[in-house]
Amino acid sequence: MNIFKYLSALLPILVLMGILYSCSINESLMDTPTPELITNEDDLEAVIHGAYARFNDAAAFKFQGMMMLMLMADDLYSDAGSEFGPFANRSLSGVNTATFWNQFYFSIASANALLKIVDDLDLDPAVEKRAAGEAYFLRAFSYYYLVRLYGPVPLRLDAVDINSNFYLPRSPLDEVYAQIFDDLKKASARLPLYSAIPAGELGRASKGAAQALLAHALLTYGNQLSLKGGNPDERYTQAVVYADSVINSNEYILINSFADLFNLDKEADAYDEVIFGIRFQVDNQSRAQPSAGSEFALRFMAPVTAGVTGRANGTGAGSIRPMPWVADFYRTGDYVTGTDAGRVLDFRNEVSFYPKGVSTTGSTVIMYPDIAGAGQTRVPSALVGKYIDPNGKDERNNGNDFFVIRLAEIYLIKAEALNELNGPTLTAVDAFNMVRARARKANGTPRAVPADIPASHTFTKAQFRMKIFEERGLEFIGEGQRWFDLVRMQHPSDPTKTMYEYQFLEELPKAKYPKVLPVWQAAQNKWSNSFAVYAKSLNVIVPKFLLFPVPTTELLQNPSIGMENQNAGW
Repeated sequence: MNIFKYLSALLPILVLMGILYSCSINESLMDTPTPELITNEDDLEAVIHGAYARFNDAAAFKFQGMMMLMLMADDLYSDAGSEFGPFANRSLSGVNTATFWNQFYFSIASANALLKIVDDLDLDPAVEKRAAGEAYFLRAFSYYYLVRLYGPVPLRLDAVDINSNFYLPRSPLDEVYAQIFDDLKKASARLPLYSAIPAGELGRASKGAAQALLAHALLTYGNQLSLKGGNPDERYTQAVVYADSVINSNEYILINSFADLFNLDKEADAYDEVIFGIRFQVDNQSRAQPSAGSEFALRFMAPVTAGVTGRANGTGAGSIRPMPWVADFYRTGDYVTGTDAGRVLDFRNEVSFYPKGVSTTGSTVIMYPDIAGAGQTRVPSALVGKYIDPNGKDERNNGNDFFVIRLAEIYLIKAEALNELNGPTLTAVDAFNMVRARARKANGTPRAVPADIPASHTFTKAQFRMKIFEERGLEFIGEGQRWFDLVRMQHPSDPTKTMYEYQFLEELPKAKYPKVLPVWQAAQNKWSNSFAVYAKSLNVIVPKFLLFPVPTTELLQNPSIGMENQNAGW
């Protein structure tokens, strides 16, 4: 059964799951699901599938959420205008953030209703146990995104009926995180191991997914406590415990070739490392935005690169691109060895940044910052190369998934939490080096880069934190992690400030980062500059840009919040 498409025969059931549009008067209270409507395991499965389908909607990770996650960090930019402009140019408002907010509250409504349904039904206890586990996971997943994006948010923990209070206030940050932790622990106790989930249910939550997300949330909450001058040690310690639980379960591996993670022909095998992802599949019943396919290939690949999407001629749109400084940075330091013709890059560079392609006329296309080849078509920016699907149905209907958390991140979570507790100990460095060891395997021909950090290193805690930040920047580019890392990780020298403040207000404004994007200078056979920054991305102030604005509709329609309780600066 395809869990990512609505089942037309059971559409009325799935509509009922959308009973909560948000926490405002804008809710559409249809009814409360009852055992009369959902009477067997097939009906229950349809409800669960509909809850997962919330996430691959255009209002969520497929498009609106993608823009929020990708374009507000320091590594990607867009000059495409239209819907992309408010995020790329930092001119957004609460009008631009409503759809992602609403979609998460749809999911929360589905989870709450699912928990009530399970209580009311009399089915196989194992089926009910797993259904409840998925409900707890989906609710925690939704609140974890909400609290990181918007800060304090309304906590709704019961299924909606006619007697429900539709106007909930924003709950304190601590309460929201406490609920996330509690839900993920309940999910972990009820969900099956990844190895016990049938192949046809790829993408459903597992025990490992709950524990991985819990490790991530504990680390993030510890970061928040630290920035506020609190004591985060308990949270960091717990983050290590849950990270170790995932690692030691032996349910997941770092697959040998980094490139295979993003090869659609090997997608099922990628989930030996991908602990949880948002699943997209080419949808033959629908097309374009309403389809269950993704549009990452369209957005990340350039219009002159053919054979990369399901679009006519297989081209992209180039809506979202890496900033030149990022592509240049990962050709320096630990990520390169040798010079000129003998230069060898970290293999992840060749996957994360699309090196060269073919145009619709068959000529070679060279991407920034490469210079090799005379008379070629040149794209004056790097491209993210992780999302390619020449077999998609159309430009917005491809099969590339969105990876939420992978085993590589679990090793880096462990390294970071241990570093925050005790500095760069041998155990912390060993966890970090696991990710580099896989990178060195390349595509079957091992490389010397990136080298392990040696046991004899002299890094301070702040320096090792920066190493982790940089490593995450290459490992997860285009996977929606960078903005979260910027706003949760600590400034290199000021424990009261974030990495976001360091990058946007101190580092990138420096003169060594040109504010004019590069152009090809044919006469000199070189690009006009390097390490360039998209200037409009620097239009930030703090604390305003450490959170997204609460949707304007929510503020206007929910008197328990009101316009006066918008996030600072918005």
